[in-house]
Amino acid sequence: MYRLGLQLTLQSGREALTRLLVTAAAVALGVAVLLAVLADFDAFQATNAKPAWESTQAISAATPTSPITAPGANVELWNYSDTVFEGRTIEVLALAALGPQAPVPPGVPGLPSAGRFYASPALAALLRTTPADQLGDRFPGTQVGTIGDQALTGPTELVVYVGYQPAQLAALPQTIRVDTIASGPQTSVWTNYFRDAFGVGAVAFVFPILFLIGMATRLSATRREERYASLRLVGATPGQISVIASVDAVVSALSGTVLGIGLFELVRPLLADTALTGSQYFSSLVEPTALDFVALLVVVPLASAAASLLSLRRVRISPLGVSRKVTPPPPRARRAIPLAVGIVLFLTGLGTSNSQQLGLALYPGILITLVGLPIGGPWLTAQAARLLSRRVNGAPTLLAARRLADNPKAAYRSVGGLVLAVFLGTLLAGLMPAINASTQTPAVTVLDDVLLDTFTYGPTCGNEVNCSVGGSAAAAPNGSAQIAAQGLPPQAGATLLRELQAFHGAVVVPVYSLPQSAGTGSPPAAKGSGPPARPGPAVPGPGAGPADGPDGGPIQSRNGRQGPGDGPYESVVDCAQIAQISALGQCAAGVRAVQAETDTLSSDNPTDSTQAVVDQHSPAASADFSGLSLQAVLVQVADPSTLEVVRTFLTTHARQSESGQAPRTFGESVRVRATVGALVQRMVDIVVLLTLIVAGCSLAVALGGSLVERRRPFSLMRLSGTPVSALYQSIMLEATLPLAAATLVAAVTGYLLAAATAVQLGPPGTPIPVPGGTYFATMGAGLVVSLALIAGTLPFLGRITRPENARFE
Repeated sequence: MYRLGLQLTLQSGREALTRLLVTAAAVALGVAVLLAVLADFDAFQATNAKPAWESTQAISAATPTSPITAPGANVELWNYSDTVFEGRTIEVLALAALGPQAPVPPGVPGLPSAGRFYASPALAALLRTTPADQLGDRFPGTQVGTIGDQALTGPTELVVYVGYQPAQLAALPQTIRVDTIASGPQTSVWTNYFRDAFGVGAVAFVFPILFLIGMATRLSATRREERYASLRLVGATPGQISVIASVDAVVSALSGTVLGIGLFELVRPLLADTALTGSQYFSSLVEPTALDFVALLVVVPLASAAASLLSLRRVRISPLGVSRKVTPPPPRARRAIPLAVGIVLFLTGLGTSNSQQLGLALYPGILITLVGLPIGGPWLTAQAARLLSRRVNGAPTLLAARRLADNPKAAYRSVGGLVLAVFLGTLLAGLMPAINASTQTPAVTVLDDVLLDTFTYGPTCGNEVNCSVGGSAAAAPNGSAQIAAQGLPPQAGATLLRELQAFHGAVVVPVYSLPQSAGTGSPPAAKGSGPPARPGPAVPGPGAGPADGPDGGPIQSRNGRQGPGDGPYESVVDCAQIAQISALGQCAAGVRAVQAETDTLSSDNPTDSTQAVVDQHSPAASADFSGLSLQAVLVQVADPSTLEVVRTFLTTHARQSESGQAPRTFGESVRVRATVGALVQRMVDIVVLLTLIVAGCSLAVALGGSLVERRRPFSLMRLSGTPVSALYQSIMLEATLPLAAATLVAAVTGYLLAAATAVQLGPPGTPIPVPGGTYFATMGAGLVVSLALIAGTLPFLGRITRPENARFE
């Protein structure tokens, strides 16, 4: 039987060979795309499983009074910080050995000695092509080698290991003692975020691919059923028919799987150059595992055989079962119940849950909606066909409507996967405008080229961190030192400001520390001295009270929080200088200096960090800044090259007060969040576009098989006088109606849920979100390609309906 099955599959004429080639090509396309998804996800997982040396923690000194430079056989000084160049973050690790067995960070043969550094390949190339005063001067010494792949997450990552003398490194803030380098997996704040995005993308995209593979293996099922029924008539048993059908399905699916693996290997270099999650992976990681290859080689042929056997259930009834087909019962309206239940559960969870439990509350509604869409799809297709037959007249419309009404399940099957992808894609695309709006304020563009550098505050340190920088040190009860100063000392601050003002085209705005006796609040923590702030609006500190506006109520700013006059105040600014950057606010007329609330300038929420820090209600302050510490400095530079020169100057000349985070423009901070949103949007667009194209392929495959199965009826219709153009129109309507109906239902459902979510979670008055133009362009391009694939099958109809094809076999 196996030999007969192979012979019937490979040597049964042109029709069988064409069916085999088309099925193998469709399966190959699906397998190649599945491998691409698996390869990218495996690269993502492998990258996040790399040792996160950046998470290395400090060890305590032997005694409370031990100096930070106390020798230790396996101890070193460690100072991890970052700097920025043209919006790209560079990780900087400063090292100094305190003993002969000091641990070595990954990717290098040994610790760099003082005056030497190792750079990642991407940074080394950047240093070779960039003037030293814009970048290279930030890393003292000479490059002695490159950092290996073990320490990097991708070929474009910028990392540098810099060697220092112990005493020199001990003088820098945030320096710690280390005896073990962290080896745990990456703990990026976006890791789980992108893992969830991959999961959603897999759900949205893998199902259409599986539908395509399933549709391909069922190609010309009716013609094969007729052949198998004929074999039953000459004495073949049901078991023998199952073997022949399984061999047919396995051969075509296995051929397609092998071809798909070869196709994937051809495009893998291009895939390695992409950066779906914002970071380019090493090409060696963008490769599915051996288990993935084996699983596809086994699962796809087995699934194809199972689908083929299921399609033979009518042949098993009797040898003449194929000739006695009856119209299946139409789908009932109750198929739409799961979809309605899912929408109700989603809206209920949205209205009754808080922000911390929102995801958990919405998952049941989303999952049931995802199940309800394919369940209710056949009923919706039947209703669309009925509406089409009632509203549009003509023979082509009648033919298409009757065909769809006869078996709406089969018509919907080819676009079932499309529904899931378009629903999830539209849901995310509808939410993205609301998410992006949280990072946009009118001041973003104005402050795009304004550089902010904030200086060290105290008290923040204990005995393992240097505490002699920034001012006088006071003894703490446990013997460790405490920093009393709140920024650069007055003399050092004045010198820094003079040097900054010497740069051509630079607008310099200093921010001074408000003396403790003059304000109601305490100084904020230094950058990098504590855990990073969570995304969201800044919360006023203890003791903050609203200032009264003209109507006696609190002053409100643009993002809903109280204005700069609400306190507590921790800064003093010169009104004439801050007026040079209008987005930062304007003092009352005649006031020379005011107290300001500037903690929002360094907030990680762009909505806060780009709002005004002074206004007409800001309390007046003394204009004598000679005795005040320099808390921060804002420098506006229009020329990008000069901006990097200024940043390099601040990095090198104000290093003694830096606390780990590099000077950064407000535009760069905003783009960090905008980039994440753009990545999500890009992934959504890719999923929607490819899914629409896959749906078009599925429809084209299904349509081709349908044409082969109906070539005799179509030939008889042409003999009876039906114009071939009418047949073309009928086929196009038959193919595009399920595609259009599925796309419309999925898109409308996803958009309504996205709009409800944005309005419910946004502040009062939040407008209904509208997906961006990219989403509509992607949907349009996908539909056009899908229609082109469907139209490509129409010439085939003219050839198979020639009069000579009207014969009986």
